[in-house]
Amino acid sequence: MMLVDFPLRRVGAHLALATLVLAGAGRSSRALAQESEASPQNEQGDQEEQVEQVLTVGETVEVVGIRAGVDMPITATDVSRLQLDRMSYGQDVPQLLQAAPSMHWYSDSGGGSNYSYFSVRGIQQTRINMTYDGAPLNDPAEHALFFNNFHDFINEVDSVQIQRGVGTSTVGSPAFGGSVNFASRPPAARVGVNGRIQLGSYDTTRASLGMNTGMSTGGLWASGRYSYADTDGYRENSGSRHNTAFLNAGWEGARSSLKFTGFSGNERQQLAWLAVDPETLAQNRRFNPLDEAERDDFGQDFAQLRYMRDLGNGWLGTASLYYNGADGWFRLWDSPAQNELLEFGIDQGFWGTMATATRTGERITTTFGAHYNDFSGDHTLDTEPVRFYSNTGFKKTANAFAKAEYRAGDWILFGDLQLRWAEFRYQGDLDLGSANWAFLDPKVGARYLLSPTTSFYASVGRAQREPARLDLLAGEDNATVLHDLDAVRAEEVLNLETGFSLRSDRIALQANLYAMEFTNEIALTGELSDIGLPVRTNVDDSYRRGLELDLRWRVSSDWTLLHSLNLSRNRIARWTQYYDVFDSRGAWVGSEPIAFTNVRPLLSPETIANLGAEWSRGDTAISVMGRYVSESQLDNTGLAEFRTPSFTNVDVRAAVGLGRWWQRGGPRLNVFVNNVFSSENQLPSGYSYQFINRDSAGQDSFDGIPFYYPLATRNVVVSLEFDL
Repeated sequence: MMLVDFPLRRVGAHLALATLVLAGAGRSSRALAQESEASPQNEQGDQEEQVEQVLTVGETVEVVGIRAGVDMPITATDVSRLQLDRMSYGQDVPQLLQAAPSMHWYSDSGGGSNYSYFSVRGIQQTRINMTYDGAPLNDPAEHALFFNNFHDFINEVDSVQIQRGVGTSTVGSPAFGGSVNFASRPPAARVGVNGRIQLGSYDTTRASLGMNTGMSTGGLWASGRYSYADTDGYRENSGSRHNTAFLNAGWEGARSSLKFTGFSGNERQQLAWLAVDPETLAQNRRFNPLDEAERDDFGQDFAQLRYMRDLGNGWLGTASLYYNGADGWFRLWDSPAQNELLEFGIDQGFWGTMATATRTGERITTTFGAHYNDFSGDHTLDTEPVRFYSNTGFKKTANAFAKAEYRAGDWILFGDLQLRWAEFRYQGDLDLGSANWAFLDPKVGARYLLSPTTSFYASVGRAQREPARLDLLAGEDNATVLHDLDAVRAEEVLNLETGFSLRSDRIALQANLYAMEFTNEIALTGELSDIGLPVRTNVDDSYRRGLELDLRWRVSSDWTLLHSLNLSRNRIARWTQYYDVFDSRGAWVGSEPIAFTNVRPLLSPETIANLGAEWSRGDTAISVMGRYVSESQLDNTGLAEFRTPSFTNVDVRAAVGLGRWWQRGGPRLNVFVNNVFSSENQLPSGYSYQFINRDSAGQDSFDGIPFYYPLATRNVVVSLEFDL
């Protein structure tokens, strides 16, 4: 909720079909599985056995076409299934991916449960495009996504690609600051059952059980999983309970394939979306201003159906249909006097379809695609037995894109052009009309292969993004005035990337420089609406520029070093902050604007560094990961009094196979210790309230209060896993 997103979810148990995109030049499922571990471990041969998917059709195409191939001039990080296994203990996705370059995260509850969010290069999650097998995960209206709606999602993911910057053309909400693309697991080679049981700090219990049929002689296969989680949360009154079911099924033929992927999740939790002032934190770091009655109940349903066929002569065609829906409610007290609980309800869903055609030639690969998406979302406010309001937002989007990759000797040239259209319409007590946007976004780049292991690349691209529903309604959940839907301008970024890549038997290294030059950026103000919604507004001129490193170095057969780094300079050219003015009796008498120039944007640390080491021998492994995050602003004024502190964190993981004592099922024991040194300085996010006190003589003095979200002190999770 707060500064990043608002809990909008689920549309009941709507039946759905879903899907995706596949497009792209690239590699087959088999090749993707083999290449996804883009690290020296893969070449050293210590990676777990990869299942080769029986997919004759896909031998020359990438399973997820929106991803960047290894030779594309795109800044990206790939995370394989093996790496996910090493890092995952059931925490939410933002915490899981924190070691990737330029990733920053925080959690309402102080840990990896309840609501947690991430940013890339300081750009918040609602401006990051996220897809699952190419189907959009962000809702089209708010561009929001809440991973806790479907707990244990990462257990059903085969690999993740994080593109930083505008990346390649995708579907769903615009990839304005980056994109995170999740790929589902391929069919298992044999019939099997697998499970995981976990116990942890703060009365945390998690369990999951999965089953798969393997591939039949007729090409049919299926798999499913049920996951449960329950925790009290680090902060007071921040407990949550999750139930999620996953189902995948498909058929593989000689020239075609059909795949269904779906999940249905539900969460019930207490709310912790208010941050806390420093004085209260000093007395009780786990304090939560919201009480036990302020809670929510949300869920999400997702399904996709994808058909792919080899059309001959190098052509591959795909057709897909998907659905993504969420519904539920959250309850807040009407005032500090707690007279009535207000119940805010949301019921929304969207469906879409897409078709692509890809031709892979000897030197050139081309992809053409078209996509359509239709969304509606109901918002309500009730108290027993009165309904205060009901409104609906409607949004339609469509896009078409073309991509080409051309190989000429040691050069690889890439071009990408996307045409995108969107329309939003609001239906409520007031008639606001509708708003339309049309964008044409080009991207071009080149990679030069200096040797079989080293290369240089450069790219330039533009992305444009329309305002979210929240922006159009100036932070209101229900319009009370005639908002001008054209008042908030679409934002635009020009993105330049240049970098160096080295991939050898022992080292995987990427170093890159970037510049993101924004026009009309829709920036967070650091303020909240009456019900806790983040407020955003246009700023004319801003930028984010920096250096990123991503290293994985196999030092020896047992040891691996890992390092990622982001050094950046981020600025807003001119920012106007509005201050409430209070007289000598404490009564509000108005507001006054004050302009600031060349200031740092809020919640954008200029240094994020991760350094870790892994030791493994046989079925035993130990890893240590250290993390440093520099201070960041709580608002856009640049004032030193309103900053998050810098902090350092250390996490440890140990894993051992228990097969020597219990052979059946290949049991494995994992122990995760987060924040080993129990640092209390980890306050990665928050907001501020600044105001002016005016004395009886008319003299003004500035004052304000910073508010912070604390991360948990030392906490432990113990996990037992098995396969049958």
